[in-house]
Parts: sequence; C-alpha cells; structure tokens
Amino acid sequence: MQRLSLEPAALHVARLTPLLEWLQTHLALQILLRTPYSAYLELHCEGHNSHVLLLEEHPDAPASTLGLEADNAEFEHLAPRLTSQGARCLEASREHPSASRGCAWRVLTMPLPGDWQLMLLALDPYRCQHLGPHGLA
Repeated sequence: MQRLSLEPAALHVARLTPLLEWLQTHLALQILLRTPYSAYLELHCEGHNSHVLLLEEHPDAPASTLGLEADNAEFEHLAPRLTSQGARCLEASREHPSASRGCAWRVLTMPLPGDWQLMLLALDPYRCQHLGPHGLA
C-alpha cells in the first residue's frame, strides 16, 4: 500500500488516537515513531516505501480524505472486510469507464474516525484492456 502520488505526506487531524487505532486495526499500518501528538507511518508497495505523518492539530482541524493505493492482492484481501463495515466499492464499467486508458480501477471509500474518509484505489489487472503495439486496444 502506498500514498497516492498527489496526496500530502503530512496530514493534520483533530484527534490522532481514534484515527491511528483504526488504521492499525483495519489496515495494519506500521508505526515507525509515535509521540503524544504525532505518528509517523510506513507504507509498503512492491519494494517501495512511502510515509505518512499524522499530526494532531486544534480540535477544529478540518477533516479530509486519506488516499491510498493498494496492489490487487492487497485490495482483494481488504475489500470484503471493509465492505462488511460499511465501505462502498466502485469499479470501472461501461457506464463509468476508467480514467486510465487500458486499465480498470476499483475504488473503496469509507468513513474514518473524526469525519475523515478513506479512499483505497487499485487497478484490477484481470479487467485491464490489453494494448496493442501502438498503444491502441
């Protein structure tokens, strides 16, 4: 699992402990460093490491979305457990085609503690369109 490339590496949260507990319990994210007001998390994806710093701010800090990208196997493992807890899973289809030419995406969204949202994205290699030698299907 890794941060989406456009996502910031530092997230400001109103209450750190409930969000951190949820991320550990449900996504098994590894904590590298923990202080009373911050947590530094490590994410792994196919030999790449990325990091997220959670900083506890003022209680009125606005909530946002935590966007993470998972490989297909990790998504397959997490999706049933998270959907049983209220997550919604959206998949690319003819009615809603993928923005990535030749690939089929899946997005799982669910509320997190403190009004945050999780957006877990994965490409489904079994539904990707095979591209020809010139990039055309």
